[in-house]
Amino acid sequence: MHFAVGTDIIPVSRMVALMSGGHGFRRWFTPAEADYCDAKRAPAQHYAARLAAKEAVVKALQERWDYVPYAEIEIRQPGREAPTVQLHGHTAEIAAAQGVTDISVSLSHCEDYATATALVLRAAL
Repeated sequence: MHFAVGTDIIPVSRMVALMSGGHGFRRWFTPAEADYCDAKRAPAQHYAARLAAKEAVVKALQERWDYVPYAEIEIRQPGREAPTVQLHGHTAEIAAAQGVTDISVSLSHCEDYATATALVLRAAL
């Protein structure tokens, strides 16, 4: 078993600015992620944490990216359970080719910052 780690931090103020600039930022999130974040008391903190998690996953996959496929990396959080990662499209194909068996994420946020760490596990090739 091999593993790789990625981490990222996002100022919540950056997400607030993106959110106030129109709905273009929503293209980075799945409808389920948007529903989750929009239902929270401080949506920008939750969006920022998910964006940090997506960046952390990209870093942990250690792939050379022509673009960051944010919408293909879905951060799910069913109920009060720990967040999980679901990959879609080309990103799922890359992970499968790399022998990825699991991706775990940890998210944290406060009023000013959101941070996330991703751990990618790969089968020994």
